Amino acid sequence: MKRSIAIVGINYSPELTGIPVYNTGMAEYLVNKGFDVTVYTAFSYYPDWLKREEDKRRLFKRETINNVKIRRSCLYVPNPVNTIKRIIHELSFVVSSSVNYLMGPRADLTIVVSPPLLAGLPIRLLSRLKRSRILFHVQDLQPDAAIELGMLKNRLFAKILHKIEKAIYDRVDWVSTISSGMLDRILQKGVAEKRAFLLRNWGNDDVVAPQSKDNEYRSEHSLKGKYVVLYAGNFGVKQGLDILVEVAEILKGNTDIHFLMAGNGAVKNQLVQYITSKSIDNITFLPPQPFENLSDLLATADVSIIPQRKEAKDIVLPSKVLNIMASGRPVIATAEPDSELGRIINNANCGLLVEPGNAEDLSKAIIHLKDNPDEAEVFGINGRDYLDKHFTKDRILAGFVQKIDEMLKE
Repeated sequence: MKRSIAIVGINYSPELTGIPVYNTGMAEYLVNKGFDVTVYTAFSYYPDWLKREEDKRRLFKRETINNVKIRRSCLYVPNPVNTIKRIIHELSFVVSSSVNYLMGPRADLTIVVSPPLLAGLPIRLLSRLKRSRILFHVQDLQPDAAIELGMLKNRLFAKILHKIEKAIYDRVDWVSTISSGMLDRILQKGVAEKRAFLLRNWGNDDVVAPQSKDNEYRSEHSLKGKYVVLYAGNFGVKQGLDILVEVAEILKGNTDIHFLMAGNGAVKNQLVQYITSKSIDNITFLPPQPFENLSDLLATADVSIIPQRKEAKDIVLPSKVLNIMASGRPVIATAEPDSELGRIINNANCGLLVEPGNAEDLSKAIIHLKDNPDEAEVFGINGRDYLDKHFTKDRILAGFVQKIDEMLKE
């Protein structure tokens, strides 16, 4: 008899960037390993914060994609996004997905992916009614991030969020997260070590591979002969992308350097408006690209940039670094050496670290790699080699399957 797994997460395919990629990859891998998997998710909206036209009037939808059973539920999608609207947005999914989960089949193991944090309590209650064990998987320490990045300033509400977080950790069977720094924080919040473990994100080595930079992206966007600095991912508050616009302005006299920024998110419009008002012409913005084009997009770069705000040190991990490593390109990150991102880059010896928020030093790092192509090439080779040894999709998820076997035997 097949073991059954339920995954409750707000994001899933066909969304193209961030957490949806990992939710989808996990579900499809588990199906291929013989599990019966049902995913409880929302109608797609991310990162554009727009539902597809055909989904706007639907409450629920069932479909099967790559043998994964998917049960979608409605949610409120604000555009533009602010803190209050985002809370309502997440609450709407918590309510609709809880109803969907209650009406769905029983699972041996239920995996709740956070954010949204608030899904943990009702799904924990319902999982008990359905005699399902529960794993709470933390992709983002949501209360810590909201408070430390200045997105949530109301102290009373922050205190309430922390109490909810503690209540969830106390009631679920296990807690997992994607980085050692985040795991340390979770342990400090009172979770016993025997109930907490790492479940890292992976590089999409089955999709991304080192290849020539002379491809259709360079042809289509007049980038041939240019030194391309790439950012690909979400345009959110946590990313601190204003530094890239500042660096582009600093380097606009270097006419052979061009910035390519692909993705979407809450701050993209204001970045576009700024460069337009300042007549900064060395940045090209692209919408989110199809997942199957990820390897070509990353190959377009001479160097990829990962901005990270100083406050985000141990509360988020931009897993895009793993796909950059898979592409065989060097990386420059604005990250502290003792952050999880900094440790990965230093351990892999795959790029340079720059002090968060320091646009001058980031500009100098870009010029340094441009002027030292042999060093940049070695960084790229090192990154792919380190990924193959530690962060491939099969390596990470095969370990997770073994962990599921252990959990279900307890």
